[in-house]
Amino acid sequence: MSKNNILSFLGLDEKTERVYRALLYLADAPVSRIAEETGIIRTSVYHMLEHLISLGLVSTYTSRGTKRFVAENPNKIKSHFEQRLILTERIIPELQKEMRKTSSNSEIKTYYGEEAIKSLIEDALDTKERIILSIGSSRELLQFIGGKFGYGHRRRMKNILARSIRFEGDESVSNPRLNQAKFVKSMDFPGYILIYDKKVCIILFEKNGLGFVIENQSFSKMAKSIFELIWKN
Repeated sequence: MSKNNILSFLGLDEKTERVYRALLYLADAPVSRIAEETGIIRTSVYHMLEHLISLGLVSTYTSRGTKRFVAENPNKIKSHFEQRLILTERIIPELQKEMRKTSSNSEIKTYYGEEAIKSLIEDALDTKERIILSIGSSRELLQFIGGKFGYGHRRRMKNILARSIRFEGDESVSNPRLNQAKFVKSMDFPGYILIYDKKVCIILFEKNGLGFVIENQSFSKMAKSIFELIWKN
């Protein structure tokens, strides 16, 4: 991620982020001063400021007939996501009611692209058994999805145990109470496997990413048995 666009996860392009960071530096300024500081034309700066206001990152007031803008504390970014999380938790049960009911006990889903793969990994944090098994290189997984995105922290906050079979070159394990790992010699293994509850997730590191989730009790038991066999030997 470019240091000039560290807020891209908020949906901010490089110029809009430049406006926000310039205002952080200026603290309080009219649009003409912000345009001067960033080198962006005033009309564009106005639109960018309106977007930042909608995110709660900028506020505005009028002094002596001049509209001025103030950069809010960056902590507002955290508040923005906390509010979205609360809203999401309210919405999900309603959306789940709309899901088509099926008599089948098995389901296979396919995921394409980096963001879809991240959502696949995120799903493991909803495990009811509170144990996630994994096989593969954590280093290669992080490289593939573009770096850490707070998954490990959220897993620990939920008190979920991770048992991992990793490869040489991966990071050593911290917090052994919630993170147990065994290391094997590196091999040609272009992917990553997650096993939890009755789901088996297979991630392939090819092109933009390809993932499969197989939800089946028998298949999950078989995958867990294979994991334990590798773990013991």
